Amino acid sequence: MSEAEAFSFVEELKDEAIKMLREMVRIDTVVPPGRGYEEMVRFLEPIFSELGFETERVTVPEEKVREIPLPLEGPRVNLVARRRADKPPLTIYAHMDVVPVEERWSVPPFEGVVRNGRIYGRGVADMKGFIATVITALRVMRELGLEPNYDITCVMCTDEEVGVYPGVYYLTDKGYIRGDVICGEMIHGVIGVGFAGSIHFGVTVKGRSAHTGMWWMAVNAIENALPVLEEVLRLRERVTARRSNVPTIPTPFGDKLIPILSVNVIAGGVKENIIPGECRFSVDRRYIPEEDEEQVISEFIEAVMAGKARSNALDVDVNVVRAYKPFKTSPENPIVRKLAEAVMHVTGKQPAFIGVAGATDMGYVAQKGHNVAVMGVGDAASNFHGADENIKIEDMLTYAKELIHLLCFQH
Repeated sequence: MSEAEAFSFVEELKDEAIKMLREMVRIDTVVPPGRGYEEMVRFLEPIFSELGFETERVTVPEEKVREIPLPLEGPRVNLVARRRADKPPLTIYAHMDVVPVEERWSVPPFEGVVRNGRIYGRGVADMKGFIATVITALRVMRELGLEPNYDITCVMCTDEEVGVYPGVYYLTDKGYIRGDVICGEMIHGVIGVGFAGSIHFGVTVKGRSAHTGMWWMAVNAIENALPVLEEVLRLRERVTARRSNVPTIPTPFGDKLIPILSVNVIAGGVKENIIPGECRFSVDRRYIPEEDEEQVISEFIEAVMAGKARSNALDVDVNVVRAYKPFKTSPENPIVRKLAEAVMHVTGKQPAFIGVAGATDMGYVAQKGHNVAVMGVGDAASNFHGADENIKIEDMLTYAKELIHLLCFQH
């Protein structure tokens, strides 16, 4: 069976791929709370079984799930599908969860509306469209009798969008991730060579509440949070002067990945005539691969304590949530090189290699010794995590061809 015939069959499966993706979009896997994982696995498991894969449901233990400081519900069921062969191992990764819908959409977000060559729906770009792409490629291989050059493991995972301890961490710790990894995040034709790590800091400034008319008895937590915030923003000036050697899209700060420190949530006070006894703010700290996680945490706490020393706050607490590990690779990494060659072979175009400030659970997988190549099915118009999230159907089919080439025909 020739590669050209396989690629032609991909085109024949276009309507089936669209139908499959629309069915996945209709399954509610929004996290938090993430109640729909079992339903998603029930949908996917018979498909992989039909394609000749052994399947196993792997549930993250409750004590690990409790590490995630969010209102989660339901078991964290991951699907592992493996086609055994005496060949080099390769893992194909996707996460099943999607982010909530908050903005107004022009189409229903959970129906998979097809319009002008695109399919719209929450999670089509991030990353249910990749799941449909992988299944399409595997179906072509199965029906045409194409023998892959790898012992393939497909993992469909939980809680990537919230981090801390998502499903792939557990699968990695338990040895289910085998060999190199292809991850279907990001944009088609762009291979990610660097991602930021992410730490969330919750700061609580404590004062003493009182009636406004008895202000001398109070310690205003909001006012005493200001010196703390000032020190945090001074730290930001130092942080954002740092540069990674990972290339990224040009910004006003250059073409290298930079750290980010952003105060994104603040809350304090309950009523106009009550002096607030507490003020809370939250910081998202994205750190580049060259930064040390422990140093990132210690310098933030030092800044907070310097602010506390300048204030009259009764106390200041800092809560640290380690959300994601950073990730760094290069175009010369073996699996990155193979994926790039597949893109070039099918499209005739050399993929771009860039890093992004977004975070991914692949950082943990890479730290455990696996080579990882990251490329998704979206494009610049996909609006990841936003209203009217969408992908080009053509990109999904093209990626299926690239996977077939990499898995079966590449030497």
